[in-house]
Amino acid sequence: MTIVRGDNRERQDDDSRDEDVAGALRQLYAAPTDDSYWNTLERRIMQAVAAERAREWWSYFPGWVRLGVSAAAAAALVAALASWHTRTTQQRMAFEELMGAQNEIPLLTESDRSERSAEREATLRYLIRHD
Repeated sequence: MTIVRGDNRERQDDDSRDEDVAGALRQLYAAPTDDSYWNTLERRIMQAVAAERAREWWSYFPGWVRLGVSAAAAAALVAALASWHTRTTQQRMAFEELMGAQNEIPLLTESDRSERSAEREATLRYLIRHD
């Protein structure tokens, strides 16, 4: 194999060195051949499995506490806003019921021209002209 560097110098690669490195790595990462290693590993795994007991239903909740508190706070806020809005609406409706609707403005209209209204009109004109 020929390796060409950036400065156009060529170097012949020594394949025997690659085989030496690969052999050393194989030796380091090879599975143990001793049966005691595998027996010890099996015993440790089985002890860990036996030590793990069934969890109770409430033991899953500590991980969800922060999320649960946040959701409860949001729900309480929404409920408080809905209650405030409902109370405000009820107060407005009670006021309108008591005072009457705002579009029911009483108007003074001249329904009949009686003699008494003519006298009042004359008195008003007199007062306006003579300060």
